[in-house]
Amino acid sequence: MKYANFIYSILLIFSNIYPSEYKVPRAAYSVYADDLDLDGDKDIIVGHLTAWEDSNKTISILKNIGNGIFIIYDTSIVFCGYQKNIFVKNINNDDYPDLITFMSDFSSGIADRYIRIFYNENGFFNNFLDFSLNSSATFSAINSGDIDNDTYIDIIVASGKGQFWGVLYNDGTGLFSEPQYHNVTGYFPTDLACGNLNEDDRNDVAICAQKTEIFFSYDTGFKRLTLEENSFKDEIEFADIDYDGDQDLLTLVNLYLIGYTGITIYENQGNESFFRHDQILFQPALSYFEISDVDRNNYPDMVCTGDYGIYVLYNEGEYHFSDPQFYSVQNFGEGLRKSFCADLNGNGYDDIITIRYLHAELPSNLNILFNDGTGQFIENPPIGIQNGKNIPITPDLNLVNYPNPFNFSTSINFDLPNAFRVSLYVYNLSGELIDCLINDKELSRGNHSIKWDGRNQTGKEVSSGVYTYTLWINNLRFSKKMLLVK
Repeated sequence: MKYANFIYSILLIFSNIYPSEYKVPRAAYSVYADDLDLDGDKDIIVGHLTAWEDSNKTISILKNIGNGIFIIYDTSIVFCGYQKNIFVKNINNDDYPDLITFMSDFSSGIADRYIRIFYNENGFFNNFLDFSLNSSATFSAINSGDIDNDTYIDIIVASGKGQFWGVLYNDGTGLFSEPQYHNVTGYFPTDLACGNLNEDDRNDVAICAQKTEIFFSYDTGFKRLTLEENSFKDEIEFADIDYDGDQDLLTLVNLYLIGYTGITIYENQGNESFFRHDQILFQPALSYFEISDVDRNNYPDMVCTGDYGIYVLYNEGEYHFSDPQFYSVQNFGEGLRKSFCADLNGNGYDDIITIRYLHAELPSNLNILFNDGTGQFIENPPIGIQNGKNIPITPDLNLVNYPNPFNFSTSINFDLPNAFRVSLYVYNLSGELIDCLINDKELSRGNHSIKWDGRNQTGKEVSSGVYTYTLWINNLRFSKKMLLVK
């Protein structure tokens, strides 16, 4: 009876099916997505805040094997320290995007800080170079852009301890100059953004904290414009909010003492002039946001990250936004969550990747919310597409495996309302592909039963534990979990 109760408890824990779940090393703190191997699908890169633990992985790369299905295929040990600290850009102009992050070395007793660039060689990151930041100060933000208008991507950093920001200039081969620093007064930078604000083909820099300032890039140096003083901001982004062809400025502040989030939009009116709109206030207090046109109406929306899920403010034009629409994801009591928007399954609409920062092992700490094509985010889209027609599909297709738990083998059963091309995969809780039971095969209408014998693709028996089986019908994903007990 105790054994039966134990099995029942395990099934209760894993009975809820959330959007695509993956287990990456703990303390996932930053996330980015890009097509690393140029196969047409965007892959995911995760940075982990575990610098002081040499044995813990601090970069994870999840390869997209199609339709938004990922396998963890690479990890590396390198310090990834703060928000927006890891991103991908084509640094050396060889078609493949490279990986940029912070790196710190404490071996001398004094913090030596670097920019570490992993150069992408045909989809693999075997080589890297470090570029010294010539400072022991803690760096709070990193970004990139073409500051000097030479077509090469430069790197911009800011220090929240040293009260300065700087640029490392790209020489065109993927190598960088010594950092050129610029001091700020009266504040400690929390975030920076980079983009062209005055249409002169040179990227400008904006920084926020106790002040919000723009540094316009000219041949002769940088021109400072202070937009706001004595009003703390946590994050800053550029986006063409009114779809008029120029970049506006947005800032976010977490007003945790009163439980609100504040977002301020500075409208670009040309000639290096900006109009500050009334602050958008809503509950709860959130710390991070991304800008993405998730409903593809040409007006960028705001995707804000909270402890229990995602809040999307849809851009209705004329600087009006909808009330926050909440999308839940599984919560383990973490206090921080970050996100990134990208089209992961190739349907033309940006999905949302969320990661959890908790310095502990979790059943899953990376989730994907898939965009249903209208800007809404749901776990299992309710319709499939065949020959250009919408065909109703029940939310779970009667997808179930029996027996569950099982000892040697189990049968995965599902109903198809019409003929579809189908794939069926088995994964472990780390997101690693265990077995491919059906590979893009057309199945007829009706009930289907597929047996899994508890072995991997090489025929080796797998160990006891919880596994996920994922059924793909066109671009729609349906998942359940099963328990193997030996």
